[in-house]
Amino acid sequence: MTTKKKQTKKSQSNVWFRQLRGSYIPIHWKGWLTYVPYIAYLYFTYMLLVPNRPPLDTILFLIPYWVAGVIIMHWVAKQKS
Repeated sequence: MTTKKKQTKKSQSNVWFRQLRGSYIPIHWKGWLTYVPYIAYLYFTYMLLVPNRPPLDTILFLIPYWVAGVIIMHWVAKQKS
């Protein structure tokens, strides 16, 4: 007895992101509504950490924030594509 995996196609109205070279690009206004705060998060964490710290501290404190942000955004985009 074998089970077949059902393939379901999402309607275009439910797709927020389109996959492009291992990344996801927003194609719906809801996708942009999640993408813009993500970019702002990356920018503001950079601006808060870089001017006031030596380079090693910047790397040690910035990388975990950015990796966490990238993982969360990639997961959201994958779910909505």
